[in-house]
Amino acid sequence: MTCLFLMKNRSNRARRNALELSALAVSLIGAFQAQAQALELDPVVVSAARTEQALSDVLPSVSVVTRQDIEKSQAASLADLLQGEAGVEFGRNGGPGSTTSFFLRGQDSKNVVLMIDGVRAQTDGIGALQITDLPLHQIERIEILRGNAGALYGESAIGGVIQVFTRQGKGTPHAYGALTLGSYGTRGVYAGYGGSSEGYSFDINAAKSQSDGFSAMNTAQKNLANPDRDGYESQSVSARVEKRVDADLSLGMRLSSRSSKVNYDDSTGVTDTHQFRPKNDLLGVFVRKAINADWSTTLDVSRSELSYDDLKNGVAYAAGDGSYKNGRFSGSQNSVRWTNFYQLARDAGFNFGLEQNDEKFSAVGNYGYDMGRKTTALFAGLTHKLDRFTGQINVRRDDVKVEHEDSWSANNSRTTKTTGLIGLGYQLSPQWRLTASTSSGFRAPTASEVSGNPLLTAETHKSNEVGAVYVDGTTLLRAVYFMTSTHDAIDYDQTSGNYLNIGEARNKGLEVTLRAQWWGNQVKLSAVSQDPWSVSYNEPLARRARQYASVDVSRQIMAYDLGIKVYAASHRKDSHYNPGVELAGYSTVALYASRKIDDNWTARVRLENAFDKQYQLAYGYNTPGRGIYATLQYSPK
Repeated sequence: MTCLFLMKNRSNRARRNALELSALAVSLIGAFQAQAQALELDPVVVSAARTEQALSDVLPSVSVVTRQDIEKSQAASLADLLQGEAGVEFGRNGGPGSTTSFFLRGQDSKNVVLMIDGVRAQTDGIGALQITDLPLHQIERIEILRGNAGALYGESAIGGVIQVFTRQGKGTPHAYGALTLGSYGTRGVYAGYGGSSEGYSFDINAAKSQSDGFSAMNTAQKNLANPDRDGYESQSVSARVEKRVDADLSLGMRLSSRSSKVNYDDSTGVTDTHQFRPKNDLLGVFVRKAINADWSTTLDVSRSELSYDDLKNGVAYAAGDGSYKNGRFSGSQNSVRWTNFYQLARDAGFNFGLEQNDEKFSAVGNYGYDMGRKTTALFAGLTHKLDRFTGQINVRRDDVKVEHEDSWSANNSRTTKTTGLIGLGYQLSPQWRLTASTSSGFRAPTASEVSGNPLLTAETHKSNEVGAVYVDGTTLLRAVYFMTSTHDAIDYDQTSGNYLNIGEARNKGLEVTLRAQWWGNQVKLSAVSQDPWSVSYNEPLARRARQYASVDVSRQIMAYDLGIKVYAASHRKDSHYNPGVELAGYSTVALYASRKIDDNWTARVRLENAFDKQYQLAYGYNTPGRGIYATLQYSPK
């Protein structure tokens, strides 16, 4: 808890009040003796070594968000759900569905990999993650692998990996669903049907959500902006089916389609109304085969299609309209992943495989272009336990080709690099374990960066960390000290108007995570103290707080599950291009409660930003005030 009190910023008083409220809640809740639903302290994860391990056994720093966590949180989006997880920070230009900048251990979204069921999620052609419209009801669990994972997941994974696993059919086939109503005209519904029968497991679901929103622009800071409400609407369908042919062979298919409409404002267009319409479709098939008792293999093939329509006053931007925007973006990604695991001995496993992603992207408008990006990779890894020692070695070879063509030029680039990771753990006692790791990684230039400078080279990254893990029947505690450095970072140069290898950045700090079941109380805590610094500009990295923390405490009292979540962050520099502008530190408090009506129905309610805190995640943009949201959930056992 010490890290919580290290935060020094303009909001010290508010944050101190919030922390005092949290402590009071813990003491009051602890006075009751009813037993809470058991917290999953030590779930199985696969991201840290590309093989199944208990969370307490992994060497890199990993957090897990379970299905239980998702339902309890009543979060509206993936960004809302992950806020407060160690290493995770966000910047947001407005309300639901708006542009969201994402940071993992100080690295921005170009340096983070998003995986869905083990396959890289499609980017938008310039390297940005697409996380704003990923429906939470489709997710079974999320694994957050912090720190450089280039040797495991390849190019651009230098900040870490977010691994999303979708729901699989389990148990007797049954229907499920939920209805949500709340502030800002929020309404949402989802329904699904899933289970297993006669060798089949399946899950099919659909959802629709809508919000009237609020004015995204802060008119006191951007007085020419349109002060209207900026609403959001989304819909999605998904299905996953798997057939167990025999004891050694399984076949499966998954498909999904999601689309949304996001209203946004021009900072100088009082009468302008803008709408962004993204759409993402995916179809994938996979085969799992046990070659023998020791060797298993999986082949996964998928295709995704991504498009955006950018509208002004109901009309798409078009060539010749004098704008600096494109009206339509569209692209596709073909992905092949072949992975293998071989059990060398009882305490030793070897994984290897290959991956290939082939992306195409184009834009139509005044600045139309065509992009391509193809990545081919080979990887291998070894984990081994020997007495009190645990070792992990990973190596990967990536070959990345990018190309960009427009009316003025055609440029391309190729990057081939080998990355590695070495990790070591030592079991100091039955409860305590020490860990250490060193790793290398890189990010190849995107096609848009290469468009003006084909001589760009890859960013290179090095990371070192040491940590300690404590685990017993009620507590899982992890503390990690990390040091990272990025060289030849690619940044936009205003003088030349091109991207150049002019950047150098570093970060170091301490992360603490806790999952515990204490006296019937469920406790989740994360705290980070870091120093994200741009060596090139001699200033802090934009929109990264030096300290931030979250504590979530809940307990079952009679038929009610009651909880409180407090999040606090110190001040941050807004942007390198906004010199002298600083975002104030802030804290928010959320209260939530749920009650089982019967074995099938649960009523949930959440009070978000309970004290109506005014804060900003990006200069010139508002964030939501106090809001209350209620959910009626049908989930039969």
